Formats: sequence, C-alpha cells, structure tokens
Amino acid sequence: MLDAPWGFALWGLVQLPRPCLIVTQCPSSHYLRDLMDLQPEGILATSARPEDVLEGLREVAQGRGFHKIPVLGPDSLTARERQVMRSVALGLCDADIARMLGVSRRTVYNWVSSLQEKLGLENRVELALYYLGLLPHCRGWREV
Repeated sequence: MLDAPWGFALWGLVQLPRPCLIVTQCPSSHYLRDLMDLQPEGILATSARPEDVLEGLREVAQGRGFHKIPVLGPDSLTARERQVMRSVALGLCDADIARMLGVSRRTVYNWVSSLQEKLGLENRVELALYYLGLLPHCRGWREV
C-alpha cells in the first residue's frame, strides 16, 4: 500500500488483504507509532527506492516481517493523546470522537485544547498537520 496522501494507510489497512507492505514517507513519529500499532507485515518508511520496495514485497510475501523505519525516540504523548490527535487528523469532530471513545464532547474538547497547549499549536488544523508531520516537531515552531 502506498500511503498517499499521508494518513491513507490508517484508513485503508483494515480493508486490505494480508500480508501487506506499507510504503510511507511521513516523518511523524506519532503517525509511525500508530501504523506499527496496526501490525502490518511490513512498513517501509526510510526510503522509497524501487529496490527497497521490491525487497519489502519479497520479505512480506515469504511470511517474514519487514520494518524499515527511522529510530523513534521516546514518545512525548500518551496513547490516549495520540488517539485523540489521530482522530482529529482523520477529520472527526468532537462529537464523533466522544462517541467512539465513550466520553463526553466536553472531555474531547478539553483533550484537544490540552494537546494544542502542550504542543504550542493554535487550532485543530495545526494539530492535524503536526500529526502528519507537516509542521516542525517542536513547541513554539513559529518564527518571530
């Protein structure tokens, strides 16, 4: 599966026949952790050269795992924070996230606000872009 646009693998993996190799160039460690949690047989996130894709396809087809991802440092977010951020990035509103997680809309609103504050982001759009690796990975990323 070619993860294009970034985020597609999170939606599409459950519908694909297995085994599956995901090829992504998404630089977000949060996103890559979520992909790993889905337990695909293979992930190629370090390069997309044809020979690397062929190697991954061969390994996965022969029943061996194939995971080439960058080294992921410690996660600054909890599993719940990542789940909420992923849901925002996938376009879910607070009401939908609340139903999915069995909590109130106000709780989701508080979680989203807390994430924005923790990461130095202004709004949900920035939160989604951050999750997908399209904003620098640091608090206070704006240039003055």
